Amino acid sequence: MWESCENASEVIIDLQGRQLMLCREHFSQLVRRMARVAETRGKVSLSSLKVEKAGEGKVRLLIRRRRLKRG
Repeated sequence: MWESCENASEVIIDLQGRQLMLCREHFSQLVRRMARVAETRGKVSLSSLKVEKAGEGKVRLLIRRRRLKRG
C-alpha cells in the first residue's frame, strides 16, 4: 500500500480503523522514523501517524508535528 512500492506485503498495521499492509522494508523504515521522533519528543504512538492517500490504493504515512501551545 506504500506509495511507489511494488514489494509483497508482510506486515499489517491497524491504524485509525484501516488496515495498512506494508512490506518489511517500509515497516522497518516506519519504525526507524518513529524511533527518531520518540528520541526528540520523548514519546510517539500510532495515533501520531497521519494516513494520506496517494492514488491507486496507495498511501503515504506522515508523522504529525506537535503543536505548540500558546500561553
